[in-house]
Amino acid sequence: MSENATKKIYVLLTSFPDAGSKMVGFMTRSIFTHASIGLEEDMNTYYSFVWKGFIVEKITKYLRPDRKPYPCELYELEVTPQEYEVVKMILFDFVEKKHTYSFARVELIFGLMRMPIIRRNKYYCSQFIADVLKKSKILKSKRNSARFFPKDFGKLPGMTMIFKGDILGYVQKFHLLTSAV
Repeated sequence: MSENATKKIYVLLTSFPDAGSKMVGFMTRSIFTHASIGLEEDMNTYYSFVWKGFIVEKITKYLRPDRKPYPCELYELEVTPQEYEVVKMILFDFVEKKHTYSFARVELIFGLMRMPIIRRNKYYCSQFIADVLKKSKILKSKRNSARFFPKDFGKLPGMTMIFKGDILGYVQKFHLLTSAV
């Protein structure tokens, strides 16, 4: 690969049937209530925040025979190799220090009311992704990271939707191996 070749990062939007997701969906008027960020090296691994805190998600784990597959959309963003490496470093730093972070419950509620507040080491999923994109200088918005919600990522410059469907369709499209399928 040449030094000028672009790399890709992904933002995966999903919707879960829990009460928190339903509240976020109602307040944002969007079907998609969760966002995760991933790297082109592994289409099964994404990084995000949920009620439990920072997580590394394996998309194939969302496939269960007792559940209807969750709806999802996948957005692709081409970045320079340097930007990609910065995003990767940021994500791996979160992995290494995951126990120092927690889910931003209060911040999410205030963000949904359009009164964003930010506290150190507390994130909700879309705030986390916006912050990663800002710290890597990919997102040049002056908008507060706590004012981003899943539906906003598809509207960002350079984002291209490359998949729309459900998690089962996603797993099939990207040939992810799983015993759940």
